Amino acid sequence: MSKQSHAGRLTSLAAAAACGILLTTGAAPASAVDESSTDNGGGFLTEAQPKDGTTVAELARQRAEEVHARTPANKLCTGTWTHAVSTVTFQRAAGGTLAWGFKLSRTARANLGPTVTVTMPYAYVNGKAVNPPYGPHTAVSTYNFHGSMKKYQYVDGGSGTIATGNKVTFYWFLKGSKPNSAADRYITCKVPKPGSA
Repeated sequence: MSKQSHAGRLTSLAAAAACGILLTTGAAPASAVDESSTDNGGGFLTEAQPKDGTTVAELARQRAEEVHARTPANKLCTGTWTHAVSTVTFQRAAGGTLAWGFKLSRTARANLGPTVTVTMPYAYVNGKAVNPPYGPHTAVSTYNFHGSMKKYQYVDGGSGTIATGNKVTFYWFLKGSKPNSAADRYITCKVPKPGSA
């Protein structure tokens, strides 16, 4: 893992620790499906006793890893994925890049406040952790946070290029401008053929 990506993870998650956020969902997923079996989830996070940044980072890493391990990639990373926290829209370019837009829901904007920091502290490709393709971005809560990934580096060394059929999990962490406000969001899906929207 690069020092920069590790530092970015701890910085974003240390913010959660500073305000006493525990990485457990405080709201039910948008669908009636049990969160433990869904590929499209997240929630608003509850307050707890303050924890140090390393502990919070480890809790988030475990949660993201469990999501990827338990969830089959039955759906393609295409189109719009809705949830109570945000709507994510995927598109795979003809050149192979997998891109997404990340727009907060009205409920999330109300819960998190007018300014939000969105980061992706964890991402996985085919069961292996990769250096996340999205660093912390702070913007007004109506902003369309967006990013993309084509080439990636594994946390333990080596690299790869997104390919059709890869199973990916993206785990976003959101820190709101309201005191003690945060949320998380994750999606597991299968990379579609290039040119898919």
